Amino acid sequence: MKRRPTDWRADFPIREIVEDCAGRDRTFIIQCHEGPLGYTVRAAEEGGADFGYEFAAFSETSPYSALGRVRDKMSRGLSTRYLSAKGDGPRMLHDMVKGRIASDGEGGAVLVIDGVGLRIDDLEAWLTSHEGWEFELRITDALE
Repeated sequence: MKRRPTDWRADFPIREIVEDCAGRDRTFIIQCHEGPLGYTVRAAEEGGADFGYEFAAFSETSPYSALGRVRDKMSRGLSTRYLSAKGDGPRMLHDMVKGRIASDGEGGAVLVIDGVGLRIDDLEAWLTSHEGWEFELRITDALE
């Protein structure tokens, strides 16, 4: 028996709740876009107080394959907390942080870590407090 093709457009957008490392539920809106080379699935945190979390994945063949990858990224991305908000300002909990680069809307860059937007001044304060140490900088494509 031949299967009819699934209309993936009927399945998106998806509203999904994922638990973070602190046991807090975070709600995401998952969208899919079809391009000439395949499918891009993006999950953006709904109602984030700041910039919020965002995850993305790409598949050449299926939106559901990309959806599986983005769900995996969400689970892994929310399982580790990199910042502590206690004290004067955000403080690194580890010797590394992960996040994404965003715009502040005024031509400046913002680093979004744990869903919180941090200005370059915050990064400068961290670097100053680690003077003499070594560092690595790696920028990767969000779709990989």
